[in-house]
Amino acid sequence: MDAFTQRTWIPFYVISFGTLSVVIFQFMSGAMLLVSLTLVTSALGVIFTTIQTEVARSTEQKELMADLSEKVHAAANSLDSGAK
Repeated sequence: MDAFTQRTWIPFYVISFGTLSVVIFQFMSGAMLLVSLTLVTSALGVIFTTIQTEVARSTEQKELMADLSEKVHAAANSLDSGAK
């Protein structure tokens, strides 16, 4: 699989940084551990969903490109054989 596009990594870093900032602030201010863990779990869920969606989109695009390449190649071969 190719490297993910920028479309995937920007939300990944923004969500990660935001969640870590909030969690660190809560630990420093003595807030409940449960709230911090809930935020981390939510952020990980969003990140996992985003990456999984991007992987599925990439796979679908590769399959489409392979199918189109086969059709174009078959059409070109039929044109070449018909011209002879």
